[in-house]
Amino acid sequence: MDKLVKLSNGVEMPIVGFGTYSIFGESLRNSLLSALDNGCFLFDTAHCYSNEEDLGDNFNFIFNNTKYKRKDVFITTKIGDKLDNNGFPIGAYFYNSASCINRNHREVVFKQANESLKKLRTDYIDLLLMHWPYNDCLEEIWDSLECLLKSGKVRSIGLSNCKERHIKKILQVCNVKPMVNQIFVSPINIQRKTIEYCNSNKIKVESYSPLMCLRSDFNIVSSNIVSSICEKYGKTPAQVILRWNIQKGVIPIPRSMRPSRIESNYQIFDFELSLNEINSIDDFNVNYQYLPESLYCPGY
Repeated sequence: MDKLVKLSNGVEMPIVGFGTYSIFGESLRNSLLSALDNGCFLFDTAHCYSNEEDLGDNFNFIFNNTKYKRKDVFITTKIGDKLDNNGFPIGAYFYNSASCINRNHREVVFKQANESLKKLRTDYIDLLLMHWPYNDCLEEIWDSLECLLKSGKVRSIGLSNCKERHIKKILQVCNVKPMVNQIFVSPINIQRKTIEYCNSNKIKVESYSPLMCLRSDFNIVSSNIVSSICEKYGKTPAQVILRWNIQKGVIPIPRSMRPSRIESNYQIFDFELSLNEINSIDDFNVNYQYLPESLYCPGY
């Protein structure tokens, strides 16, 4: 299997990545090195994760002291609102509400993008996403992302947490279609409708928290279906679920700080699930919504 996918503008993106949310300092450096050594070159962060500076410093160290260089890695970050301790938007930006600090949304987009470039210590961002469907100014934000793409500061642009209705709103006004939509895709929420719509518009789908479904309360690990698949291929449940993602055309971005688990997460290219096995994993779907709508993202 090819380990790269081509976005609609021709940019090549790795087919599996590494999520860096809430990882900092030496733990982040060790995780980055472990991921790189195991063939992972896609790394995901966001302006609101507060670790862009750590990521930039650690990559700078890696690029100067190892065989890996900037050209080898694909860095994704996101513009967006501040988050509370539960990861929900607090309404500081991109809303026509009393809590909004600055309603010049274009100015905020450019400011955040430039801050990300500086913190990441890079001249360009490989993929810049809009973190949430900010309904009050979707079109304005997207136009700003198009400007950043045209400037060369970013190589590709896309969305996160957007459903079909949000994408349609952007497609009505855009000059450049979104290239990626990062959403929660999992056996407990297979997102069939959104994935089909994205595919029909040549928008690649990326999955955050792809292994959250392995929590004991979802009964996937203990199921005979998954255990029999694991036994057949000599793989772990995590490897089976990550393989399920990529065979469905979804780019998973698992997160871990354990070297053994990081290594395991990228050993998924030496087996292939059958269509019946993929369908049996689909049957775990319960349309579980990982991040429920908030006051500031109504209708998400």
